[in-house]
Amino acid sequence: MQKEIVAEIEGYQKVINGARAVLDHYRPHIPIHPDWPVVELDQITKPEYGFTERAAEQGDARFIRITDISEDGTLRPEDPKFITLTKEARESLLANGDILVARTGATYGKTMIFEEDYPAVFASFLIRLRFPKERVHPRYYWVFAQSDLYWNQANALMTGGGQPQFNGNALKQVKIPLPPLAMQQAIVAEIEAEQALVAANGELIARFEKKIHTTLAPVWGEDERTPAEA
Repeated sequence: MQKEIVAEIEGYQKVINGARAVLDHYRPHIPIHPDWPVVELDQITKPEYGFTERAAEQGDARFIRITDISEDGTLRPEDPKFITLTKEARESLLANGDILVARTGATYGKTMIFEEDYPAVFASFLIRLRFPKERVHPRYYWVFAQSDLYWNQANALMTGGGQPQFNGNALKQVKIPLPPLAMQQAIVAEIEAEQALVAANGELIARFEKKIHTTLAPVWGEDERTPAEA
């Protein structure tokens, strides 16, 4: 019986390990066509630094900080902070489609896209990129900023030792392949479909970890019933 339990758990663990490998190693890939122009960011947008203020529990607008950017480049919904919308703060109000880039610390270069329907101001350790809509689809840049093509450049342009810096002058030098808008949208759709499949591995891990727990519960003498069932 013990051998059967061990074999069952090992099977579950192999699935978990495979799913974790997918989550850890997946990076979006943009197939580059030689006819596409490759341009430096300085040619299409100007980096803007955020607003300096102390975050509060309440306020007129959400105050987005480096720590609000998740590992997958999305905005964390939990533990939001806020500020009062002064005249100076309004200059850093975000618009739908704005790109935010972390410019310092261990998360330098991490990039998110703002697509919320509430007022928000970005903090000073972030850089905003706002692209001309006729040239760059915001989600295309966001996808590009998750790829090795971007990260190889970011790592090469980073300055500083103990406190890495990826400031506006460095960011302006990043080169991006720029296909026509229709192709940008097609690339985004393909990569987002991939990302949805990759994200499903997180749920797979949770399900198989639960299977391991359920299998071991009788061995540990645990009661798998909920309090309502007991």
